[in-house]
Amino acid sequence: MDGRHGNPDASETTKRLTLTSGHAADTVPEVHQVKPVVLALDFDGVLCDGRREYFETAWRAYARCWSAPALSPDRRAALASEFSSLRPLVESGWEFPLLVHALLNGIQVPAPDDRAAWLAATQRLAAEAGLSTETLKQQVNEVRDDWFAADPAGWLAHHDFYPGVVERVERALSDGVVPVIVTTKAERFVRALLATHGERLATLSIMGWEAQRIVPKDGCLRRLIAAHALEADGAGIWFVEDMLETLEKIDRARPPLGGVKRLLAEWGYNTPAQRRRARDGGHIHVIDLARFDGDFSGWL
Repeated sequence: MDGRHGNPDASETTKRLTLTSGHAADTVPEVHQVKPVVLALDFDGVLCDGRREYFETAWRAYARCWSAPALSPDRRAALASEFSSLRPLVESGWEFPLLVHALLNGIQVPAPDDRAAWLAATQRLAAEAGLSTETLKQQVNEVRDDWFAADPAGWLAHHDFYPGVVERVERALSDGVVPVIVTTKAERFVRALLATHGERLATLSIMGWEAQRIVPKDGCLRRLIAAHALEADGAGIWFVEDMLETLEKIDRARPPLGGVKRLLAEWGYNTPAQRRRARDGGHIHVIDLARFDGDFSGWL
């Protein structure tokens, strides 16, 4: 561990200490981590609720690909609410216009935790409309870019940070922990949103994109291990994410990342069934906002 994090008060990093005797090696039980060295945080669904922006972007992209009908204010609000309730289905932005299309046309949408069925539906809906994944992605990106360029204040105002999360990250900084944002959202958007809460947050490290491509989150964690001279299994990193699939992929990563403490943010884009699955699996900690706001000692 490098000098920046060598203070024993900064973390009781989980390690197995081997005592060599005349015969076999004895293993000392793991020491419980008091707090992380690195606090890796997803952005959407952990720090920021972007569902109002997702819907508006999805609607505008939908209007570019289909003939969008005129909606009454009440019908549009109901559509936005239904769209938001199904947010756990969606992993990538190109899926958003397809969700609007399905809801507007009375096409049955799978339950919020049945992502496999939804992915099959997206392929069918896109094929029926003669649209490729790449075309949908381009339309969503262009809508967001155009909106942000023309009306940055309006775009920012369509996001809501979850209660208490900004203050909790600031306390982590003051406590000697290193918060890092690990996200597939473009850095310029994340940094603009963080800047609305002050310079301290605006300068946080952000990972997830490199040379115009997404870096898988297990790859981001490995880079954090190297950057902070941590154990190869990631002990010292606590990773808070709202997508159960992502945490399960970390669980299956090879070489193993078993030292990373994985936490599912129950306030984010997940369902009760997914939270039960996480608890039943035993490898992922489910955390609510009240515990997130409290001491690290209560997180695990």
